[in-house]
Amino acid sequence: MSFSTMKITQLKEVAEYFAVDLDGSKTKNEIVAALEEEGVTFEMYTKFAEAEVEAVDLPEKKSKKAPVGETVLIKMDRENARFEINGFTFTREHPFVAMSEEDAEFIFSIEQGFRMATPREVQEYYN
Repeated sequence: MSFSTMKITQLKEVAEYFAVDLDGSKTKNEIVAALEEEGVTFEMYTKFAEAEVEAVDLPEKKSKKAPVGETVLIKMDRENARFEINGFTFTREHPFVAMSEEDAEFIFSIEQGFRMATPREVQEYYN
């Protein structure tokens, strides 16, 4: 499977998840091009989707959905093997988490060792 086999609504969700600004992109090709321009690959998307499914399977994980258009990527730079905060789980294997800007600001205000990440940085990490 690839981005080209996905529906436009699914592609928009992928763009939202990785905080890719679609800047008026309306067609499937325009959305795929915007994702690729930001360094988001289908393989990266599937790895994140798998990581999210694993995290949701944990009994203590609280599912949070970020508001549309306000999603950011956060990276844990701490040495912890695992760190849970505000319903989000960071691990050494999966140090990146997408969340709302509000949740990110909360984490930044009370913890150290977290920072904003870029889609390209995530791609390089998982490839």
